[in-house]
Amino acid sequence: MLVTVYLIILLIIALVALFLAVTFLTSLFITGVPFISSAKKDFRNAIKVADLKSGELLCDLGCGRAHHLIYANKKVGAKCIGYELSLWPYLLAKLNIWLAKADVKVYYKNFFKADLSKVDVVYCYLFPEIMDKLEPKFKKELKPGARVVSYGFRMQHVTPQKAVITHEDNVELGKIYLYKY
Repeated sequence: MLVTVYLIILLIIALVALFLAVTFLTSLFITGVPFISSAKKDFRNAIKVADLKSGELLCDLGCGRAHHLIYANKKVGAKCIGYELSLWPYLLAKLNIWLAKADVKVYYKNFFKADLSKVDVVYCYLFPEIMDKLEPKFKKELKPGARVVSYGFRMQHVTPQKAVITHEDNVELGKIYLYKY
């Protein structure tokens, strides 16, 4: 009897591990971006750099668990949307939004297919290759005055209006880049 219980527990653990691995690999191969979250302190610095105001629309490309969007909605009063293609973080985002009773929308969708024409501020924590692929999308879709704030990685063919260092011990990764359109 005890052996059966252990086998069932082991099977459940194996299935959860398989689910997480498939989720991680799916997002990595589809978007080229694994699920890695930026620190709360760094996000707070990023929205200060972007000068996010109450009522503005903030879009997080690869929003993970949506904790940054919830913060921006609750503390700043921003309207918030996010896109996430990893199933596990997406489900956590939906749960977090519900628990926080936040006015945040998260879509299980590839952000390359998202319409950014109404967005005031775009937040990104994406690899340079992805940022480079997003450059033409930003140029084509973002309205005049829209801002893109990128944590850790810059766009290679666009000069940032501002670069702010947030970590003295890791100057490159800790940079926040601001672009205005």
